[in-house]
Amino acid sequence: MIKLGVISRFDAAHSLPEYRGKCRNIHGHTYTVEVVVEGNIDEKSRFVIDYFDLKRILDEVIDELDHKLLNEIIPYPTSEMIAIHIRDDLKKRLDGVKLVSVRLWEGEDKWVMVE
Repeated sequence: MIKLGVISRFDAAHSLPEYRGKCRNIHGHTYTVEVVVEGNIDEKSRFVIDYFDLKRILDEVIDELDHKLLNEIIPYPTSEMIAIHIRDDLKKRLDGVKLVSVRLWEGEDKWVMVE
């Protein structure tokens, strides 16, 4: 099995109304999403999956979140729940490869990974 991945970014706002602190208020982040898949090399294409196709699929998923208020899409949009949402949507769209992980960076120095 071979693993490969792509990265993409989006901007969105959210609030965590039950949180005791600044994040209780509506605020925004630049999110970075790193996706890793694995599979066997296809004899005909000689790819596990074309990077272009994987990036297109990821961009379709995050386009639904980009420049949105995430609370209107995900009930309580913590980083963990956003990553799970992205993972679940990717699983529906990927064919022929296994989704290994989704790593979601909130800003530059905080991340969560769903495997």
